[in-house]
Amino acid sequence: MKNKKTILIIISGLFIITLLILVIVIIFGSLKEKEIEEFHQEIEEATCKYAEEQNINQYLCNAYSNLCRVKFETLISWEYIDNDLENPKTHKKVSEDTNSYVLISFDGDEKICTFKEG
Repeated sequence: MKNKKTILIIISGLFIITLLILVIVIIFGSLKEKEIEEFHQEIEEATCKYAEEQNINQYLCNAYSNLCRVKFETLISWEYIDNDLENPKTHKKVSEDTNSYVLISFDGDEKICTFKEG
């Protein structure tokens, strides 16, 4: 009888520890996802502001597709983002990331800026 109680206590303890670990992982995972989403939103808003101020429109994008693939170095040089801004997913500064970019596209007259990880 005593062995059954001990085994039951051990199994209950392991179950509680596992449940606690799962809750912690879910909480920290959602916080990390929120950080990443905020980073993407900041980059996309800066790019749309850049496109607006530089008069980049649908016709220019159709004629010059590279114009609508805005690299971080362009946003940094025009001072739309800070070169010390860090991507929470890769932990690289935007000044070091040469592959990622923001794609400017259009839905009618609406300008859409979408972060693309390189």
